[in-house]
Amino acid sequence: MLWSFVFVFAAGSVVAEVRWCFPPVRAVFEWSDTIAGGHAERRRERVLRACASVMCGAFWLLAVLHGAAPAHAAGPAKPLAATKPLKVCVISLNEPHELDVFRAYLEQSKFQFVDIRATAVASRPPAMGAPGSTSDSWLLDACVPETVCDLVVVSAEFAGRFFGKQGASLSLQEMEEASCQARCMGLFRRPREVFLLACNTLATKDEDSRTPEEYLQVLLGHGFDRAAAERVVELRYGPLGPSFREALRRVFAGVPRIYGFSSVAPRGEYTAPMLARYLRGQGDYAGNLLRSTGDTTPNKALFESFRGTSMAQVSGVTPRDPEAADRDDICSLYDETHPVAQRLALAYALLSRPDALNFVPTLEVFLSRHPPEKLTAKERPILTEIQRLDTAREAVLGLVRKLNVSALKLELAHFAMLVGWLDRAEFHQLAVDSARELFRQIWAHPLSSETVDIMCAITKYEPLRSDFGADDLPGPLYQDADGLRLISCLMPTDRRVTPKLLPPLDSSDPAVREWSAYAIAQLLPLDEPVLKRLVPYVVDPSPEITARVRWIFQAQGILPANGAPPSQTTNPALAREVALAMGSER
Repeated sequence: MLWSFVFVFAAGSVVAEVRWCFPPVRAVFEWSDTIAGGHAERRRERVLRACASVMCGAFWLLAVLHGAAPAHAAGPAKPLAATKPLKVCVISLNEPHELDVFRAYLEQSKFQFVDIRATAVASRPPAMGAPGSTSDSWLLDACVPETVCDLVVVSAEFAGRFFGKQGASLSLQEMEEASCQARCMGLFRRPREVFLLACNTLATKDEDSRTPEEYLQVLLGHGFDRAAAERVVELRYGPLGPSFREALRRVFAGVPRIYGFSSVAPRGEYTAPMLARYLRGQGDYAGNLLRSTGDTTPNKALFESFRGTSMAQVSGVTPRDPEAADRDDICSLYDETHPVAQRLALAYALLSRPDALNFVPTLEVFLSRHPPEKLTAKERPILTEIQRLDTAREAVLGLVRKLNVSALKLELAHFAMLVGWLDRAEFHQLAVDSARELFRQIWAHPLSSETVDIMCAITKYEPLRSDFGADDLPGPLYQDADGLRLISCLMPTDRRVTPKLLPPLDSSDPAVREWSAYAIAQLLPLDEPVLKRLVPYVVDPSPEITARVRWIFQAQGILPANGAPPSQTTNPALAREVALAMGSER
C-alpha cells in the first residue's frame, strides 16, 4: 500500500513544504519566500504549490486504485497496530496531575514517554549557567534525531509563554524559531495530536463574553499576579503579535489536531479527572491515533469529557491556508543563511502592512541579533527607510506609552530603540522607571516568579547594575530562590550586597543554596573577606555549589590552573587555604 512520500524541490533559494495533501498520503515539502515582495519568488512558490497539489492528487488516485480489491478478498478489518511504541513528548512545567493521567492510561507497551526538558539536559549538560539551565533556549537542545513525536503534551501555566512551578519557561518566540528549523520537525511537524493544557493557548483576539477588565480580574483570581495578568490581557485582546491561536497554529504547522483552551482553563487537579474520563473511553488509543492520521474532524469524545470548559480544537497551518505565507516570512527572518539586507527588506515590507504590529515580536529578535551599529553600508539605507514608516512608528510608541510595566513593554521599547524611534537615554530611563515600579510591588506584595521574569527581561535589554543597590532589595529576597534569581539578574555593583548572599549558602533548601552561589558568581570581582568565607564551599555536598565556588576562585586567579603551584596565583596565602580545603576531600 502506498502510504507516504516526500518531495523536495529547489528553485533558486525557494524550497516548498506541504503537509497532509490527501489522506492517506502524507506529503512533505519545505518552502520559504526569501525576498520581501519578490514577485518572481512568489510565482515560483505558487508553481511549486500547484505542482504539489497535482502530484498529491495523482498519488492519491494511485493509492485508491492500488487498494481497490474486491470486498470479499479483503477479509475482516484488522485493528491497526504500531510496529513500535508511539512517542509521547511531554513538556511539563507545572504540577504533574495531567501528565500522571497520561502515564496511567496509555499502555506502556504501545507508548514511550519522552521528557523534552530531560532530553535537552542530556543533549547539552549545563556548565556554569544558571541553576537548571541548559542554554538560552533549552528547547533547541531537545531537537535531536530521536525526538520524533506522535503525541505532544504541554502542561503549564501560559501568559504568552509557558511557565510553572518548576522554574523553567518556554516562550512563543522560542517555539516559533525552533519550529522553523529542520532539526525540530520531529517535535513540531510530525505529531498526530497536540495537547496544550494551559489557559488561553488557543485564544483568538476576538472579544468574548468578558470585557478585558473582567478578564483581568478572572486571571488575578486564577493566581496570576497583576503584571502577568495585564500582559496576558494585552496580548489576548491587543494588536501586538498574532493571537495565541494563530501563533501556535504556525508552530505546529501541519498537525491535524491541536487541543487547547480558548479562555481560562481549569487547574490541573480539575482537568486530570476530565482527561482520565476521556482516555478511559478511548479503548485502543494507539490504534485510534494511527487510524486518525490526518483527520481534522472535531474530537467529540474530548469535548464531551471537557464539557463546561473552553476546550478548543484547531489544525496547524497548512500550505493551502492564507497564513502560510506569513509563516514563511517569519521563518525567513530567523534564517541566518539569508543575507541581512534581504531580511531587512522583508522587515520593511512587514512593517508597511496594516497589521504590522503582528510581526513586531519576531522583528525585535531579528534586529537584536543585527543591531544598527553592526549593519554594513549596504544594509543601513534599508534601516533608514524603516525609520521613515510613520504609521508603524506611531503605533509602536503609542503602545509603549499605554502598557503597564511588563516584559512586553520593555520588549516593545527595545524594538523601538533598535529601529531608531527611541533614543538610548529614553530607553534607559524607561527601564529604570519600570524596575522601580516592580520594586514598589515587591516591597508591598509577596514575590512571584513572573515578577522576577519581568525584572530579568528588563536587565536583559538594559543593564541596571548602578541604578539599584542594597537599600532597594528587601531582606526576604535573600532567603528565597526567586529573590536570589532576581538579584543575579540585577547584578548590582553595590559592594554591600555580596556579604548578604553568603548566609543563604547554608540554607536547608537546595534551590536557595544554588541560586545564592550563582548570584555571588555574577558579582565578581569579590573582596578578600568574601572569598575567605567561600573557602569551605570548595568541597560541598552539592556538586553544583562545589563547581560554582571553584570557578569563582579560578576566575579571580586564586585557584591554581593547569597544576600551577599556589605561589603562582594572585593571592598565594588564600590559594594555600583553598588547596588545603580541597585536600580534605581526599
